[in-house]
Order: sequence, then C-alpha cells, then structure tokens
Amino acid sequence: MPPPQKRHAYQAEMPFAREPLKSIYVTQRLFTSLVMCIWWTIYYGLLPRRYRPRPSWTIKCCISVNFMRRIYKVTELAGVTWGTRHPDEECDNKALKHTRFEWVDPVPEELRTGIIADPQVPFKRVGCFVWPKERPKIIPACVDDKNGSTQSNDGLMDGGEFEAAAGQVPLIGIFLHGGGYCHMSAHEKSSTSKIPARLMKDKAFTEIHAVEYRLLQHAPFPAAVQDAAAVYAHIVNRHQRRLRKSPASDQTASARPEEDNDEPGVAAVIDYLGVSNQSYRERTKNRKANAEVHARVAEASANLNCKIVLIGDSAGGNLVLALARWIRDEGVLPPPDGLLLLSPSCDPSHAFPEAPSSYIPRPHAETDYLVDTPEPRALLQRTFLGHNPVETMHSPYVSPASMRVLSAFYGDAFAASVSDLTIAQLNEEHRQYLRTMASAPATPVPSTPLVNGNGNGNGNGAPLVLGPPEATCEPQRSPTSLQFPIIASPRGLSLFSEFPKVCVVLGDAERLEREVMKLVGAMERDGTEVHTIWVKDAPHDVLMMGWWDEKVRDVVWKQIEDWVAQV
Repeated sequence: MPPPQKRHAYQAEMPFAREPLKSIYVTQRLFTSLVMCIWWTIYYGLLPRRYRPRPSWTIKCCISVNFMRRIYKVTELAGVTWGTRHPDEECDNKALKHTRFEWVDPVPEELRTGIIADPQVPFKRVGCFVWPKERPKIIPACVDDKNGSTQSNDGLMDGGEFEAAAGQVPLIGIFLHGGGYCHMSAHEKSSTSKIPARLMKDKAFTEIHAVEYRLLQHAPFPAAVQDAAAVYAHIVNRHQRRLRKSPASDQTASARPEEDNDEPGVAAVIDYLGVSNQSYRERTKNRKANAEVHARVAEASANLNCKIVLIGDSAGGNLVLALARWIRDEGVLPPPDGLLLLSPSCDPSHAFPEAPSSYIPRPHAETDYLVDTPEPRALLQRTFLGHNPVETMHSPYVSPASMRVLSAFYGDAFAASVSDLTIAQLNEEHRQYLRTMASAPATPVPSTPLVNGNGNGNGNGAPLVLGPPEATCEPQRSPTSLQFPIIASPRGLSLFSEFPKVCVVLGDAERLEREVMKLVGAMERDGTEVHTIWVKDAPHDVLMMGWWDEKVRDVVWKQIEDWVAQV
C-alpha cells in the first residue's frame, strides 16, 4: 500500500487548505459552478454570437472553459489535486483495458550525470502504462511477465535478429502527461490519456509508453526528469543490438575538467547572467568535444532499431524539453527523432518576477481556463524546486523561454523582439528574420575546473569552485548541475542547437501563447526544424478537453499525424 497523502509546503500556505474551511470551500465552489452552468446556458444562448469570448465558440465551448476555470481556482486556493495516483502503486494488468503496466528500472549508474544527479532525490523504478494492451511482435520482449519487472539483457537483439528487423522500424512514443506537475496520471483512464489513445487508434505509433513520473507531491525537481530519463534509457536499451562504449568517450570524460582551464585548478569567472566571447582555444576545444560526442552518439544511433518521439502536453511538454536537453547535454544516449509539444509550459519562472510590481499577467484571461494568480503559482513552483535554490527556476532545464535565459543566450535585443510575439505575427518573413538575427552576446561557455586533483571535479566530495585563485571558496556554477546552476550550455552549444525536429501545437486563445512563441522564436534562431500547428480560437490543451468541436480536433490530429509520419 502506498503511504498516506500528507500536507505539502504549498498547501500549508493556501487560504482554504485546512479543514473545515477546505471542505466548505470546495463544496460551495462545486455547487455554485453547477448552478452557473445553467446561467451560462441561458446567457450565451441569448447573447449574440459576436459577443461571446470567441465568435466561433458554441455554447458548450463557453460553458466548458468557464467551468474549468472555476474548478482550477480550487487548486490555487485549497490545494486540491485530482486524477493522481501514487507512483509506487502497483497496477493490476487484468484491470486495464487498453494498456499494460510495466515497471522500468531506475536510471543506470553510468547515466546518472548532469542535471538528474541530485543526492537528495533518489533514483527509483518507474511505472509505465504501455499502449497497446498486447505487445506488438516487432517489439523485443524484455519484461518478466510474472512480476512485471524489466530484465536488462533480454531485450537486446543479437546480430541476426537485428538484421531481420532492419526493414521494420517501430515508432515508439514516450508520453509525459500534463497537469502542472501536481495533477493527473499516466493511467489509461486519466483525461490526458486521450492523447496517446487517439494516436494509437489512428496507428500513428507502434507503441506509446505513458510515464507515471513523480509529481511535486512526492519528490521535487529533478525527480520527474530522472523518471523520464529512466524510461528513455530503457527503450534505447531494449531496441539496441549492443551498447558500445567508445574509448575516446572515456578519455574525453576524464580529460574534460583539465581541458576547460588554462591552468590546472584555476577556473574562469562566469557571471550568472553574463557570457564571454569564446577564444580561439575555446572554439577549438568545443569543436573537438562536439565531434567526439557526435561520433559516440552516432554509433549508438546506428545500433538503434527504432525511432523515438517524445510527446508532452502542458507541464509534460516542459518535461519533454528538459529530457531532450539532458540527452543532448550529456551526449551519451542517441537523441530522440522528434518532439511533439502540445500547449507546452516553457516559462514557469513567470511566477517569480524580479519585483511584485513587474508581474505581467499572461494574455487571454477571458478565453482560457488557466488561472494566473501569482502567489499560489509561486507556492507551487517553490514546492516543485524543493531544496534547490530559487535561481534554478531560471535554468534552461526549467524555464527555457524565460526572458533571462533568452537574454543570456541571444542578448537583450533578441529577447525583446520575441517578448510579445503572437501567432498572428509569426509569418515566414518573421521566421527568416529570427533565423538570421545576430546573437549578442555569444553563447555562454561553462568551465569545469580541477578540484583537489580529482579528475571528476568533485574533490572527495568538496564542491566545485569558481573564480580566480583568491576566490576558490566560491562554488562552481555549471549548466548541467543543480547545485550551482548557470544559464549556459556545455561545449559551446546554443540554447536549442542540435535539438531534434519539433512539432508545436498551440491555440491562439491560450494564456501560454506568449511564452510558447518565445520558445518557437528561440528554436527558429538556433536552426531547429520547427513545425507549428495553430488552432484557431482554442484554449489550453484543447486535445484533451471535453466539450469541444470534434471537427476542429480532427483537423489538428490529421496535421499531427502527418508530421509524425515524416519523422
């Protein structure tokens, strides 16, 4: 049995989080919302269509958005969560109709590097709801049917099996559900499961793994990234003939700390929001490091007999971006073949303005059900960060579309040019402008000094250091470390360089329009292949909503599946 639910930090500070106020508030909110449905039916039935929030909306659409907005307010004021299940809970496969439940082992020891390495957040096994119910024959078996646990070697194909399957390349989806990191589940009955259900119904994928990652109620960041990484590594391992370890990669790993500095034990000063022009030596070093990473990843990709697409809606889209960044930054696992981002959350730092007076409400308050009260959002985000510093909220792993992140990578001019970008403005001419706009300053360059003579930079447990010799007590900041984060990327990479192709689905009535457009602008700037699907008059995460125009959704699904077919 999973442990009982307990009160969390963000709930303790909410005005109606304590009994009996909580029960009273939730009951009256639900009752009045039902009564309001009657009023909305009469009101929008009499109101001329041109005065509705969007003239194209039916009465059902108006009621759906207004009702969901009132219910979401309960989360902000009473800390109520819904549709969740404990990540350690077993699931009986006999009770599942469309999926099968599998346990995936924790991230292997050799992959526990970078942003996912946090001594205070343990690595754990991860539950997955795998679509379809019966394993397709093309998928290698690597699950012990008796206990549901994975077996690390059974899924590896030998040379004959690999060659036999060469003409059939399964397309595997990894689905990371939305819910603001505090709601929903990967269970097939969850409302977010409408997404993998539709993709499987239309035969867009061979198999989809819906990940039951840890929500903020159970563990802070980077627990969710750890869980997503475990499933990704599991799928790579299952479909790979052999994972070879290149001697060059070992040499690079051991040499990297020493190479990053002109003198052993001395690091370059890096300002948190600043960057420095790369010297000739730095550019040469980065080219060499990237060439070695490319060779290692290319070898792993050549032995991988499947294509992988990461799929995420809302907060799940945020998690997809973090996972893709970890895969790129660490340069060990082969990259995914595509990212499918459905109304992705990409700037949670919006809840932490530099000053309360500088808080800018997100747009489309009248046409979306997402609420935007800053104090409760900040409480949720602070619980999500857990023991990590608030600065972590501006890490590219958490808020890649943050203005601070965009300014650090591309300069203030570029950040300002995309700060208020809308769907209507992003035509082909504007895309070309973003692609050719010069970056100022240059890409941030991290350094990894040698500490206490330890080749891995950990110095017998001592923290990494930053700065000139007289400032060696200053902790080292790294783009792939949680302890002392910096807005940067390793090996001289830009924010989205070497990311796989991306499909972004977004409604023009969403509160996330501004931050998603900043994300798209940054991807265009770095040359990422971005396919955008704009849904006219659609609120947030329209593909999983109830009471929406199915004809509109059918068109969107067709566009998504056309893109998936090209992956």
